[in-house]
Amino acid sequence: MSVNTREIILDILLELEKRDAKSHLLIRDVLLKYDYLDARDKGFIKRVSEGTVFNRITLDYVLDKYSSKPVAKCKPAVAAILRMSLYQILYMDKVPDNAVCDEAVKLCRKKSFEAFCPFVNGVLRSICRDKDNALSFDGINDKVQRLSVQYSCPEWIVKMFMKEQGDAESLIKALSEIRPTYVKVLRSDDALMLEKEWAEKGIKYETVGSIADAYKLESFEGMESVPGFLEGKFLIQDVSSMICAESTGVREGDDLKVLDVCAAPGGKSSYVASRMLPKGEVISCDVSDDKVSLIADNIERMGLANVTPTLQDATEFNSEFENRFDVVIADVPCSGLGVMSRKSDIKYKISNGAMKDICDLQKKIVTNVSRYVKPGGVLVYSTCTVHKAENEKMVKFITENLPFKEDSLKPYVPFLFTGERKTDTHIQLRPDVDGTDGFFVARFIRE
Repeated sequence: MSVNTREIILDILLELEKRDAKSHLLIRDVLLKYDYLDARDKGFIKRVSEGTVFNRITLDYVLDKYSSKPVAKCKPAVAAILRMSLYQILYMDKVPDNAVCDEAVKLCRKKSFEAFCPFVNGVLRSICRDKDNALSFDGINDKVQRLSVQYSCPEWIVKMFMKEQGDAESLIKALSEIRPTYVKVLRSDDALMLEKEWAEKGIKYETVGSIADAYKLESFEGMESVPGFLEGKFLIQDVSSMICAESTGVREGDDLKVLDVCAAPGGKSSYVASRMLPKGEVISCDVSDDKVSLIADNIERMGLANVTPTLQDATEFNSEFENRFDVVIADVPCSGLGVMSRKSDIKYKISNGAMKDICDLQKKIVTNVSRYVKPGGVLVYSTCTVHKAENEKMVKFITENLPFKEDSLKPYVPFLFTGERKTDTHIQLRPDVDGTDGFFVARFIRE
């Protein structure tokens, strides 16, 4: 059966317009539906869908420069066809521009928008003729507007970053770039064998010098094609999350009780559990059946018998957990502004007004789960954002309101402190400085 990949992309974009779906989850579900497609087609669908959503501000700016009608006033299907086609023209060298224009017109016609075919064709071909200048932003004098348009970042986020970080362009630029794929091999004995198998399949890999058995992978088509994935030999995890897991201080062979309170998909739980094997116990919790099922699937794939996926709302007290755990990991819900490039639409779904609600939720969670830490035990607080109210100000909240003191991260992640840092008890990771996702980690000891 012949499948039009561009039509699938259009359907994804229109579905995102119609309902409040998370783009990365919708794209995942669509790819599962069309799992019979080859890896190249699925990769094309994923790349164009994610790229079109992520770069919407930039794409609309360029389209409006070359169109007599603002794209926002076009019919949703026509606007989506223009955006997805322009993304291919500007950001995907392997797709011939003429082919993109032709396919856009065909898609318009197939969706019964025959009258708009000349308009779509004319706008796209005008941009193709002036392609070298299409992404020029020299005419935008206001810095906030320029950064917003150039890196497709809402203006209120640009303003917040500039207020908190000063000249934030390098940060905003880094947050707009496609992030590499990192993996953590769970058992050191498997590392050399996997390196050999990856090389045989033409998969490029680099070791992460600071963390044992961690790798950056390139040149593969779908994670399921990577040797070791289906067998549970490694987990997919950014270096920032590995740093969070390292910050727990869990060592090989430890026999500790660990609680991961907002755990899905279970990466940090898997990391610390594999390190303690065959000892230790990890309770890996999240708030919904779907999330717990995701944890369970990953734990089963990796064969970790010392992890128990558990349905538990982190805001609700569980008396069975009180004073029970040596380590509690609280990677709390957050604005997600440090992983914007991984979740294409997160910057559009969050609002300035919602930030206080997020911080209130974080305080509620950490206040509750702090009661689960044994006296003398460890609390690791983390977020995937670069927003001070969710990070540094939360450290202050914890030390001023809960029976915890800050504890040094140096013994656990010493490679992060070779340069000058203001403190060694918490750290703000940035893609432009540290080469990781935007991520925050703080370590505390219960008094």
